[in-house]
Amino acid sequence: MEIRKLDANDTSEQAILTRRLIEASEAYYGGKAIFMSDIEFDGYLAQLRQLEQDNGFVYQGSPTTFVGAQVVNGLKTVRHEKPALSLDKTKYAERENLIGWLKACDDSAMMSWKCDGGTIVATYDDGRLKQVVTRGNNGVEGSDITHNARYFKGLPLEIPCKEHVVVRCESMMTYSEFERINEELGGTYENPRNLATATIQMLDSNESRKREIIIKAHELVTPGTDVYIGDDTRSSLDHDYNLRFMSDRYDWLEALGFDVVERELVSSKNVLDKIEEWKSRIKDLEYPTDGLVFFYNDLEKGMNLGVTTHHPRWGMALKWTDETKTTTIRDIEWSVGKTGVITPVAIFDPVRLGLGSTVTRASLHNLSIMKRLANEDDVNYKYIKLIGSKAEVYLANMIIPQIASIEETESTTPVQTPCHCPSCSHKTTVVWNPDNNVNVLYCTNKDSCPAQLVGMLMNTFSKDGLFIKGLGESQIIDLLNVGLIDADTLSVYKMEDRVNNNGYSHKYYTRLLERDGWGQKKWDNLIDAINASRNTTLQKFLYSLNIPLLGNDLSKKLAKYWNNDVNEFVEFVSRVDEGAGGYDDYGKERAFNMLVSIDGVGDEKARNIVEWAEEVTAYREKWEDFINLVNELEFEKPVTTANDNSLAGLTFVITGNVHIYKNRDEFKASVEARGGKVSGSISSKTTALINNDITSTSSKNKAAISQGVEIISEEEFIRRYGK
Repeated sequence: MEIRKLDANDTSEQAILTRRLIEASEAYYGGKAIFMSDIEFDGYLAQLRQLEQDNGFVYQGSPTTFVGAQVVNGLKTVRHEKPALSLDKTKYAERENLIGWLKACDDSAMMSWKCDGGTIVATYDDGRLKQVVTRGNNGVEGSDITHNARYFKGLPLEIPCKEHVVVRCESMMTYSEFERINEELGGTYENPRNLATATIQMLDSNESRKREIIIKAHELVTPGTDVYIGDDTRSSLDHDYNLRFMSDRYDWLEALGFDVVERELVSSKNVLDKIEEWKSRIKDLEYPTDGLVFFYNDLEKGMNLGVTTHHPRWGMALKWTDETKTTTIRDIEWSVGKTGVITPVAIFDPVRLGLGSTVTRASLHNLSIMKRLANEDDVNYKYIKLIGSKAEVYLANMIIPQIASIEETESTTPVQTPCHCPSCSHKTTVVWNPDNNVNVLYCTNKDSCPAQLVGMLMNTFSKDGLFIKGLGESQIIDLLNVGLIDADTLSVYKMEDRVNNNGYSHKYYTRLLERDGWGQKKWDNLIDAINASRNTTLQKFLYSLNIPLLGNDLSKKLAKYWNNDVNEFVEFVSRVDEGAGGYDDYGKERAFNMLVSIDGVGDEKARNIVEWAEEVTAYREKWEDFINLVNELEFEKPVTTANDNSLAGLTFVITGNVHIYKNRDEFKASVEARGGKVSGSISSKTTALINNDITSTSSKNKAAISQGVEIISEEEFIRRYGK
């Protein structure tokens, strides 16, 4: 098809649509504030394709002809060794097309998640990571992000192979990490993908490493299909790999140390059932996916089918159909987060979407996105016309309710942006983020806003912190409202004693039991859960302190640095304030330098920890409360010594419920502490699948049986390998 230059003065429908989609695509892939939903983009893209077909030409740069977006300014441009082409796509509604596609080549393909992030290409030489580049413009050249990639979780810096190795991976952000970072940024980003692509392209790695990026390797580019890795010099591994087959290519990547995408062999006989099985698991994934990917297992045969200018014929992507429903917006709620961000949430008539979910609300993220959806261009944020409008609603990644578009009706009325916090009635303020051109509403009361307090306590007692089973948002609000607890974590652990020994507290306890949903049994269960939470680890304790930027990953690193010994941490806190001035003083300077010496701890994270410790030690009452809280808890020591390497070289997959370990995280930590590895998917290199339901017909059990991997119970694992 003819390619024409896109003139800025061209006002034809095709030119206008091309320019708009180029702009949207650059925002989508470049980590900028996006102004068009996925559904809108796909709809306009279909219109553009039809116009191009009718007119017989495409404009240069049309998003129908390229993959990705322009290279971000400020990063070195690198040409890919092999073009990073897209895959041909089929929709979920047309999934039966895969049956014929499978039969076209040996009727066998590897199915994996279509991870929803940013594609990167990692190059290794002589066993070391040489360069990491984004997919970039046209899939031909991208931006060099090697300076950030060293901090990506799941991407090895060294591999046991001296050959030239090129691997394509997806860089993503988990839902929990997205929520943590996006709240700190004031709700600037609409989804994890957009925030992840912005993070990997940051110029300053000291800033990017504050955010956890996870990697899933999904394609081995080099070596090719003609390589057999056996008893030669290609790698220092004990197993043989025939790289003609996708199953071996994935297994080899896993053996090299990559976190590889979960996968399973399928055929025309079971592919439709497998699609349904995997679709039902979406709600349990910790990271976003927008479909499934299929590669012919015999890749050499598949490659003989050739490529088009856009995609290879040996691969296929299935995208979940974004089902939309029309509903009516009835109200806007304003939700206050633990950092003071006030987020608008649309409340609408119930609609059923996705896997049978009934949806009644969706976040509008921030004031700028709210105005964009309302199709308002003026800069006034006082009133935005939304109530009574028709809204197109869908589930992004089949999980998160999103509004694709809003249409004003005759009955549409404006909603007023609150001048006072809906939680504490203090004044609000609109803050503009110049980096993303986004306006965010904040509560100005940082010290005593109830909603912020509830958010912090929920974080403190979450699963990553001092987990108290059954203590959710509504329970915390009730306990605060009757006066049984306050902002201090210690008050939760002192609550039972106060009720038993203090007349006033017993009166508050009586008021609590009079509330809906409360009774003696619920109170007893809560007290039991509080007492159970006293047994904790230094890692969980650190996470519970609500220190800015101190997430789960950093808590783990710091706990390891302090040998999982709370006394070492207390000693650190007590000595931070040795001196009388700023960071040049002995105590603060020493503490700051010590923290930044730890891999993954940047200046801002270190400064936050030092300032928190300084505040704790500056006031006698706060210091005593801190020490009393430490004394209320019972800290566990590691179950094994640092020299225990008894599981080195062994790889396990853990699935289902566990009964002896507290949870799967503790089980995983025990394996890793002894030099073993826990993987998320079955491969021929898996030592054993651990499942207490050995006779289950789950996908993992079936995969283990098909690949000859032993299935053992948790009890059998402990009998063989110890706890």
